[in-house]
Order: sequence, then structure tokens, then C-alpha cells
Amino acid sequence: MRNPLKWQGSSKVYSLPWLKNRIEYSSDPDRIAAYAKTQFTRSRFVMALLSEFHLSHHSIVVSDDEHAMWLKRVAKPHMPIDEDVPAIAKQITEKLFDVNGLGNEQKSIQISDNLIPELYRIMLKNMLEVEVLKPLEDYITQTKFPHGSRPLVLEGLMYSFRLHLPLLRPVRWLFDNLFFKRVLYMKRISVKLEQMVLDFTLPKPDSWFATLKELRLSGKITKAQFRGEITSMLVSSFSLASAMGSALLCLAARPSYQKKIQSDPAFTRYFVMEVLRLYPPFRQFGYEQTNKNSDKQHPNGFATEFMIPVVDLHRNGSIWKNPHKFYPERFLEPDASKGFKYMPFGMGKRSCPGRSFSMSLISQTIKFVCSDACRFRLVKSKEMPKGGRGRLVSFVSNDTITYEVKG
Repeated sequence: MRNPLKWQGSSKVYSLPWLKNRIEYSSDPDRIAAYAKTQFTRSRFVMALLSEFHLSHHSIVVSDDEHAMWLKRVAKPHMPIDEDVPAIAKQITEKLFDVNGLGNEQKSIQISDNLIPELYRIMLKNMLEVEVLKPLEDYITQTKFPHGSRPLVLEGLMYSFRLHLPLLRPVRWLFDNLFFKRVLYMKRISVKLEQMVLDFTLPKPDSWFATLKELRLSGKITKAQFRGEITSMLVSSFSLASAMGSALLCLAARPSYQKKIQSDPAFTRYFVMEVLRLYPPFRQFGYEQTNKNSDKQHPNGFATEFMIPVVDLHRNGSIWKNPHKFYPERFLEPDASKGFKYMPFGMGKRSCPGRSFSMSLISQTIKFVCSDACRFRLVKSKEMPKGGRGRLVSFVSNDTITYEVKG
């Protein structure tokens, strides 16, 4: 008989007596592959987690499968095309690493703090496709965007004690007011930004914003879903800032790759893939089976919720050679990322809808920084980025980057 309060075997199945579901954690590609053959959707725990982080219960990422798949198809034509991405990357980089008046001095910045608002502007202008008016522009410039959400371990405990239920919202508020004021602060900022986007932007013809408005007016999406998609622009800026910041920090720590990328731009893809292997923005993905039939391997039925700790998967020593070493060349092997051992964007129909744009934008940013057209150079860092904080969207702990004008 299973002990409900103890890890069981290599599959790490865990359960709590007061929950009807069991949770399985696995960083074994074979187990993940077997699970992927079943019918699954986003897990209830991850839905609750994403709803808290998104500060909305109604965006495409936290919606049901049918709505998410339909809205992905509607949104796809509004994604920036590949030809536009280099200019966007150049714009981000030059705004982030301002060299005007710098002279011969070096300048250090906190990469994540500077990237989040800049990427939010980019998401509004190039994804939502709106012109940002001055009141909103000023508010973005003056606002701090802290990335201190609750630790994942704490989120799991809160979920297991049912604190995600609407009835217990006052308890969550009291808890956050005592220990996680940043969570409440970001909720206020998100609500404010959502309203300001409605009041102080001008949508371009046939834009994603205009399309969302039409869907709302026609009744195909609700008011809450309409506002949820606006809020998702902010969340996307957080995950992109995590990945792009890690890539720039790795480039500063391993300057030999700057020359390699300049001479062989195609290698940039492998560089970015290695960054996402060691520093995935999302620390874990969770899924839930729609068919809970048992089999010989799992006589008591599959776990209701299946969690994939991405950091553990990407640094699994039985899968990767020298798993903690930064070595982009490993992806030159044709099958290096196949077989459910590499999944920075999740898997299946619940994978990240913006993965292609994210990969392209990060790659083009790295290419520009390594190019002759770039007016600055990154100063060599003494160490690689350190770890990832145990949050849903993780940022490295040492994210200071230094740059100087090219001589």
C-alpha cells in the first residue's frame, strides 16, 4: 500500500490524503514520451499557477484546450514575420545598451530590470499592433517591474491546501501582504496597465488588438478573455526577458562565441538552444490526463497531474554529457534535442504559442550584438549566470551586465 506522504520509487509519485489527485514528477525522457502518447491537457495546478502569475484567469495560456487551439489559429497571422525580427532586435538592443554620451567609460545595468519594460513596449507595438500614446509610454518608463513571484514550492503547498480557490482569496491576500508584497504590487500594476492599454493606444488596421475587439463585439470571446489577452503581453515580456537576459549574460561570460557567431551566424541557433537548456524561463510544466485508465506499469492508474521539472530534465546526467557545462556544440548532433529530453517551451498542444517568435528574436538579438554594426561590446564577465530562482518564470541571480563603446 502506498504511503501518501512519501516519494515512491524513481517515478516520484506523491499524493496528499485530502486531495483526490496524485502528482507525478519525472525528468526521465522515456517516461515523458510514454505520457505524451496519452490524452492530456494542462494540469489544474499549473492552471492555478499561471492564473496567479498572469493575473488573469482568461488568457489563451490558461484557457481550455478547444478555445486555446482556436485562438492560436486566429492569432498566428498577427505574429511578427521573420523579415521584421532583425529590426526589432536592433531596436531593443540599442535602447537597452545606450551608448550616447558614454565616452570611454564602462556602464553596468541590471539586465532583467531593463529588459522587461522594453520587451513590453515591443509586445504592444509588434504583437498587439498598437501605437503607444505618451501617457502609457511615460507610465511604462517610470514603473518598476519586479520579478519576485512566490517560490514554486510555496505555490505547491498553497495549492495542496486549496488556497487557490476563490473563496480563500482573502487568505491569499493576507499572506501576500505579510510576506510577498511584490505579488500584490504587480497585480496593481497589471490592472493599471490593462486599463491604460485600452485608454492610451491606437490600434493599427487589422491589428491583433482590433481583431480581439471584433471577437469581443461578436460574442466569440468574453470581456474577461479580451482583457486577458491584453494582460498576456505583460507576461510574455517576463518570460522573454528571462531567456534573452540569460543569453546576453552567457555571451558576456563566453566572449569566444562572439567571434564564432560573427563568422558563422547559423551557429547562433545552437548557442540559444544551449542557453535555454541551462536556463529555461519556465522551471516546470504540468499536464493532466483526460484518460486515467491504469496499465501494468501503473496498476493504480496514472497520476492525475504529471509535472516535468525542466531544469532537472535539461541537466540530467544520464541524458546529457557534462550536463552543467555550457557547450552549444552539443546541438550540432542531429538528434541532440530529440526524444523528450529538451523542452524549454513545453510539449504538445499546450506548448508555448510564441516559441518561434521567441527563438527568432533572441537569436537575432545575439547576432546583432556580435555584428560589426553594433556600437558597443560586452565586457567579459568573470562567471556564468548562476542558477534560476525557484519561481514559475525564473531569472538568474547575478544579472548585472557591463558594456562599453567600441574603440
